[in-house]
Amino acid sequence: MKIFLLVFLFMCTSTLYAKELFTRELLLQYFTQTNPYIYSAIGKEYIDKETYHSKLGDFDTKVVAKYDKKEYPVSKGEFVNLYVEKPIENGMEFSLGYRRAEGVQEYNNIKTSKDGEMLAGIKIPVFSVINDTSTRKLNLDLAYLNSVKSTFSSKENLRKLYFEAFKLYNQLLYQKEIVRIEADLFKKAKKRELIISKRVQVGELAEIALIEAKQQVINRKQRIVTSENKYRTIFEIFLKYMHLSRENFNDLYLLPSMPTIEKKSFFTQKFITQALEKRADLKIYDYNIKKIHVEEQKTNMIKYPKFDISLYGVHDLKYDNGFKVALDMNFPIERRKYEALYIKNQKSISKLQSTKQKKIINIKTNIKNIILTLNSVYENIENSFKEVALVERLEQAEYKKYILGISNLFMLNQREIYTLDTKKKLLRYSLEFLLLEEELKKETATVSHNLEL
Repeated sequence: MKIFLLVFLFMCTSTLYAKELFTRELLLQYFTQTNPYIYSAIGKEYIDKETYHSKLGDFDTKVVAKYDKKEYPVSKGEFVNLYVEKPIENGMEFSLGYRRAEGVQEYNNIKTSKDGEMLAGIKIPVFSVINDTSTRKLNLDLAYLNSVKSTFSSKENLRKLYFEAFKLYNQLLYQKEIVRIEADLFKKAKKRELIISKRVQVGELAEIALIEAKQQVINRKQRIVTSENKYRTIFEIFLKYMHLSRENFNDLYLLPSMPTIEKKSFFTQKFITQALEKRADLKIYDYNIKKIHVEEQKTNMIKYPKFDISLYGVHDLKYDNGFKVALDMNFPIERRKYEALYIKNQKSISKLQSTKQKKIINIKTNIKNIILTLNSVYENIENSFKEVALVERLEQAEYKKYILGISNLFMLNQREIYTLDTKKKLLRYSLEFLLLEEELKKETATVSHNLEL
């Protein structure tokens, strides 16, 4: 029998130690691409990266082919056209190809020898070349800026997600402690009920004492049920961020106790500097302004007339060489579109700059207020430790009075409840301190996690 008990205890101990304490670092390990909360926070970054890559395709070399053959009652003809076309960033387009046209052509008056002719051409949008840009190039720049902006948007989404997850983590540890102290209170009442029950049986106490003891047991059981329900509710909300079931969590991990709050020094300017350097939402404003500068370049293109020059050289494989020059120009006399877009861009930049400055002011104010509150909460925690020690002594004194018969169960119950409430107050201050620390990390973008994108 002894051997069986030893084996049983060994198995229980082994199972206990096989579980790992679930720390903040372990929580971050569940923040991977397979986590739906993570992917929904960063997914747009992938989309915008591929959008940028697709815009690179606007500069791809293209092969163009066309073939027409017709035999009408009074005319016939055949047309073959095959060429390679390559656009570049300043808007110029180069082409090289071969064509052959025989008989009557339906859509043009081109005619070549039977052997056909080779063509080399260049299209020059004059003002695009002068400004060394083009609509294709500007669209590519915008796609690139959107891609970079999405990277910072992902970081901003993760910053908020981390805060929510760690906030729940601390609330879970807090509620676990609440369940524990409520259970301790219940055990006291249950133990006292057994003692009183025996004393009633031997006639030392009236039955009314047992009734009162039972009422206290029921009341404290109700308190446990309520606190456990809150614990389970927070637990389920917490687990959703890890995409993990309660059963799997319980098989793998144990929740630690709430950490002891220690005195810390908070340097306001240091945290403000860190926030201004790391906050992704501030960088998003910068990239939005850069996007408007690109839009300004597109607007400036409207200011100039469309003026394209096309040059084509041909070499007929049977006949001689030739060329073609084409000019294409249009210019709006009224420039209301350009003027309106120009003012719009300037106003948009001013609005973004003002909004960014407002955000910076709010960040500075939030950090200052968080640090002020942290210091005051820590002072309350120190005083609460002293208060808990005092109310525990008062409870012990009341218990001794009850044993000596100079107090009653009602007064002892009140002392125990007051001790419990004081311990809860200490836990609330501790939770408030931890949540304020999470707020500070959120404001300064301290928590980071390298995801494999």
